[in-house]
Amino acid sequence: MAKMTKMKKAEVKPFKESLIILRARLRGDVSTLASAALSTSGGSSGSSSVPSHIADLGSDTYEQDNTILLMNSEGETLTQIESALERIEGGTYGFCTECSGKIPKTRLKALPYTPYCVKCASEIESDNY
Repeated sequence: MAKMTKMKKAEVKPFKESLIILRARLRGDVSTLASAALSTSGGSSGSSSVPSHIADLGSDTYEQDNTILLMNSEGETLTQIESALERIEGGTYGFCTECSGKIPKTRLKALPYTPYCVKCASEIESDNY
């Protein structure tokens, strides 16, 4: 196995900036989604939060379920972003957490929070199915 050579600060800086921007955007999105999930959209009748038709109730439930799924997904992404920022601070950013191989910069540009090289990500994904 090749020796892990830490990325230079100048190489890491754009990735760190991207992660920080993405984290801030997602934190805002999660807050908005949480507010949307917790509020109930009422029917057309004034201040009542009870849908006026059974179909409206189904639509409201469907929308809340989708919002909660999005929140979970974005929450997982936020966790991955935090882990990537920790790897930057620890000097291990850019290396696969499974095999310690170098993650190509093109992959990091597409998914700056990824902890895996393409090979390990494919193996993990195929194991999950």
